[in-house]
Formats: sequence, structure tokens, C-alpha cells
Amino acid sequence: MSPTARPAARAGRSTTGSATGAAGRAGSGSTRTASPATPRPAGVAPGSGRTTDRTGSAKVTSDDASVEASDDESTAPREDGRHARRDRNKYAVVDAYLELVREGNPRPSIADVADRSGVSHRSVFRYFSDKDELARTAIDRQLAVAAPLVPLTVGPGAPLPERIERFVERRLELFAFVAPSARLSRSLAALQPVLAKELKTTRAFLRAQIRHLFRAELDAMDPAERTSALAALDALCSLEAVDLMRLDQELSAADTAATLRWSMAKLLTN
Repeated sequence: MSPTARPAARAGRSTTGSATGAAGRAGSGSTRTASPATPRPAGVAPGSGRTTDRTGSAKVTSDDASVEASDDESTAPREDGRHARRDRNKYAVVDAYLELVREGNPRPSIADVADRSGVSHRSVFRYFSDKDELARTAIDRQLAVAAPLVPLTVGPGAPLPERIERFVERRLELFAFVAPSARLSRSLAALQPVLAKELKTTRAFLRAQIRHLFRAELDAMDPAERTSALAALDALCSLEAVDLMRLDQELSAADTAATLRWSMAKLLTN
């Protein structure tokens, strides 16, 4: 029966879920006992939940309303199941998209994603309005998973060589994890203002990490030198610079780390 067909049954129902419905049924079901001092209204058979008028026609009482309300509530698990299935399928689509990007496909087609995820082509567009929304969602999901790699593992009070060593190690670990989705984000930023704004925020955060960790050395410089040194450190430790060393110059991971350490020491000690 449609929920709109029983407004009386819905009156007084809580929206807090089946637990409240169960409590309501316990108060109106067969476990209720009438007080001996309270006479039963005429026309009510014990436990029947129905009254009769003078013509003998049955009328629905509040007990029947409670039963009907509980019937409505029985649809809640089915609704929850549909939502859970929708969420599973949506995450399957996003994860398939990210897998394809990590495997070297920078802009997977909807057909590719549908085939990898096992979700139909039509269903993909039930979860995402277009391919760009799918890309944004995938990027956000990847960044959320990478969140534990963002905090630094060393403080500004440690010796400079240790700070440089730990910083380079952490930054390269982060880039290795997010590189595919980060490259995708950069390729879409010119066309999607939301991604462009997020990219600018991320770059500002990473630059602030450098400023925080190497504040002692930067503060010892005169203002002009400090500005130049911070700009150089920021560019040197960016994903773009690391990609240049790894992909174009074909440096190994170890050689890339050594280059970063050497360059940062030069910038911070001269």
C-alpha cells in the first residue's frame, strides 16, 4: 500500500527507524493489558482492534493503524538495501576509473569503465551526470585515500639533514601514490574551475609545508632571498619537477631523491 494512502497511519510515527516502530507496536499489540478498573467500550471484542457501528460494519481503530504503520516500516530495509547497492556500484565505477588511470589510460571512456566495473553503461550515467563529474569524484576519492601520506614525519626542530631526508622521503612517497590522479587533475583543471581551485589550494598547502619545516633557514635570509629560495624549493619539490626527473630525464627513484636532497641543501645553506 502506498505511504500516501494512509495519512492517519503515519500520524505520530517517528522517523527514527524501525526501533521506534517496534516500540510503538509493543505499546499497541497483544501484550497490552487493560486496567481492571477501566470498562471496555461497547462493541469492542477482546484483542480485536475493531469496533462496530450500529449497522455491524467494522471500523478501523488505532490498533489497526499501528499495524499499518508497521507495514510501512517494513519497507525501510528494502530502501536501505537499494541505497547500499547503489553506493557499492558507484564506488565500483570510481575504483574502476582509478585503476584504468593508474594503468596508463589518462582519460578512460565510459565504455572502458563500465566493462572494468561490471556496471552497465546506462547505470554509469545514473550515478554521474557526465564523464567530468566521474573524473572529479575519482580524484577526490584518490586524495582521500592518500590523506595519511600528507602529514610530515619530522618537525622543524630536527637537524637540517634529517629534515631534508625525511621531507624528500615523504614527498616522493606521496607523489608515487597520487601521481596518476594528480596528472589527470592537472589535465582537466583548465576546463573545470572546481578542479583548478582545488589544485591551487593543494599547491598552496604543499608550499606551506616547506615554509613551516624550513622556517629557521628561511627566516635567516633577507626578504628578497627568502622569497626566491621558497619559490625555488616549491618548484623543485613539485610533482611536475619529479615527473621531469623520473619520466623525461629517466632518473631512478634513488637518483631523484638524491638530486632533491642535494638541491635543497644548497638552497637552504648558502
